[in-house]
Amino acid sequence: MRRWTSWLYLLAAVAATFVAVSSVVAAVRQGSWEPIIAMGWLPAVIVATWPGNDRRRCLPRRSGQAG
Repeated sequence: MRRWTSWLYLLAAVAATFVAVSSVVAAVRQGSWEPIIAMGWLPAVIVATWPGNDRRRCLPRRSGQAG
């Protein structure tokens, strides 16, 4: 992995952590779950864009015709 991509992943992780902590702090201040519910999409985005996902390739083609 190139050095600049490592920095990019680090910066994205720091930004995601900042957003997550900010939503928890806002939830505690408001006494409500609303800020955490509003940021519920963040874990899905992190999992979908995690660097390990590009190592998995599509399944190889099967020989023969589909039946």
